[in-house]
Amino acid sequence: MSEALINALKKIKLECQRVIPEKPGFARLMAAETRFAGPAYSENEDIAPVCPVCGEKLSFVFQFYPQSDQKALSASPLLVFYYCFKCTPIGSENEEPGQWLIRSYQTAAPEKFVDGIGVDTSFTAFSCQLAKTQVLPDYETIEEKYPYIAEMCEEVDADDPLGAYEDAGLEVGCEMEPFTSIGGYPIWIQGEAERTCPICKKIMDFIGQIDSQQEVQLMWGDAGCVYLFQCHEHHDQFGMEMQCF
Repeated sequence: MSEALINALKKIKLECQRVIPEKPGFARLMAAETRFAGPAYSENEDIAPVCPVCGEKLSFVFQFYPQSDQKALSASPLLVFYYCFKCTPIGSENEEPGQWLIRSYQTAAPEKFVDGIGVDTSFTAFSCQLAKTQVLPDYETIEEKYPYIAEMCEEVDADDPLGAYEDAGLEVGCEMEPFTSIGGYPIWIQGEAERTCPICKKIMDFIGQIDSQQEVQLMWGDAGCVYLFQCHEHHDQFGMEMQCF
């Protein structure tokens, strides 16, 4: 393996949190933790979100704390993700708003939790374990933003530069296949996608991805993945992209 390629990848790899379903079931003490399914974290006066297209209640899928901004003066809020599995939106800008939703809670706590919102009995509630790991951009992003690295991969294997990239990524300790994660880079299935804030028109930050999870009985299309974004300046503005194999 090319030493120059290995060194280049070490400079751009990022740390993220791998989300691992740990134990099935739900208890009130875990109400404000990172977890899958069951009752969504909710507080007094919250109303169950309803899809504006089909009129069905949205299903609670996953909640998590995004990786903290080093410059932020306060802790990261709890983000709660809901989705309409009847309408199956993919997150495109021309879709009717409200078919998926992210709610934010700055000071979430078990004693504030109100039960009963977002439960989808087709899923299995799971607590989660978080493990630090490292990731790299997918190869399409490398070709666009780091062409010098793509050239190194072609020098290693002109017939299969993607394979050379993936092998080098594994050598520097990075995950190279999609998985549920918080922070880092998105690991795309169908290619790079971006979301733009409707207020400032700037590209949103990637905050996490939710993979299909067999334990939870959660499946996005054909073993797909959902990618979530948030505006760096307007924290109440979110984006979503679903991709499948």
